Amino acid sequence: MKQRDIAPDVLRGFALLGILVVNIQFMALSSDQGARGEWTQGFANGSATFAIAAIFAGKFYLIFSFLFGYSSNYIIRDERSNRARWIKRCFLLMILGALHFTFLWHGDIIFVYGLFGLLLTFFFFRSDKTLKIWSYVVFSISAFLIMIVGLSAYLAENYLEQDFQAASESNLDEILRNGSYLESVPARLELWIYGISTGIFLQGGLAFAAFLLGIRMARSRFLSSPIDENQNSSTIKKGLILGAPIQIASAIVLLRNEQSVDPSESIYLLALSASFVAAPLLSMSYIGLIRRLVEDKPHLVSWMKSAGKMSLTVYISQSIITSLIFSPWGIGLFQELQTWQVLILAFGIWGLLVYLAIKWLERFKQGPLEQLVNVLTKKSRFQICRLNLQNDSTFRHLLFQLKQRSKLFFRLLLEPLLSFSCGEFLD
Repeated sequence: MKQRDIAPDVLRGFALLGILVVNIQFMALSSDQGARGEWTQGFANGSATFAIAAIFAGKFYLIFSFLFGYSSNYIIRDERSNRARWIKRCFLLMILGALHFTFLWHGDIIFVYGLFGLLLTFFFFRSDKTLKIWSYVVFSISAFLIMIVGLSAYLAENYLEQDFQAASESNLDEILRNGSYLESVPARLELWIYGISTGIFLQGGLAFAAFLLGIRMARSRFLSSPIDENQNSSTIKKGLILGAPIQIASAIVLLRNEQSVDPSESIYLLALSASFVAAPLLSMSYIGLIRRLVEDKPHLVSWMKSAGKMSLTVYISQSIITSLIFSPWGIGLFQELQTWQVLILAFGIWGLLVYLAIKWLERFKQGPLEQLVNVLTKKSRFQICRLNLQNDSTFRHLLFQLKQRSKLFFRLLLEPLLSFSCGEFLD
């Protein structure tokens, strides 16, 4: 039996850390603003904000998006008949995502992944050249629009004297301080409707470009051993040399702006735009570093693969745990911790879930949500048997012979009857 590549699972487990680090600021500090304003003040909070912006924000969801496209190859397997299973899987992800953003976390990405996953159906059997062109086009258009918005806001505020103000506190914030769970549902939906439009604009195009790149890289087994060391080193160096300075500069600008007496919303948007557009460079460096560690020192990173194998379960579990920690129907720590404490807590939650994933997979083959998705989307035994038989050349030959002999049998049987009734034989 062919051994499963561990690099995609390790990368997925690693990406879950970055996703939680970015999300937890909206779960713990401000449901629509995250670590801004008062939450960036002081050395400790400022350092945490800088780390989130420079190292994590915008980078890890791209890794997750790349892996979403990459893993689709394991489902499609170059067979058009598997598209139906993929489509069912995408609709199921949309249902799970809708439940997630309604009852747990308004920043859900599962719904959007399911929606964009349906668009991927039109690209599965396209050539590598087509995928490459489309990924460049989608990325370029998205990057251009993001930078135009950032620059427009800056020019309008500084030269047209337009005053941009940060959004006022959301209804969900007040509910998370002293409301009930039932009250949080409509407030969470309201925030999701607002957030999905900006989220798709800021991240949707870049994520879809990463989907397409993932499909193309899966065909060349990019994450399988052995890797091209020279190519991998080049990827790491380019990402760090070109991407790191932009991320550091953007994070410094963002932090200094937030810590100022009169922060500018346009500067915040411009810094955020530059960070998101340049994020793929650092994302590819992270992928290259994990590839190298998996190849050369797997013992340092292989412990993350269990979380990657059951990434859907771990992702939802992050929301359950943070909901219990920060909401008033749980421990009630919303806006009670500092940014630096929230950052440390994110690492602790992720570490706990990795440990639980390891223990779970010692007893079971899959995570509970992964098992649910597979049960609801897998082909029936009859379909699998039928496809396997149809793909077998011997069976196809026997089927052809059977059809020919059946035609001959019915011809011999019916000819005399028709001849007797019609007075002539069939040609």
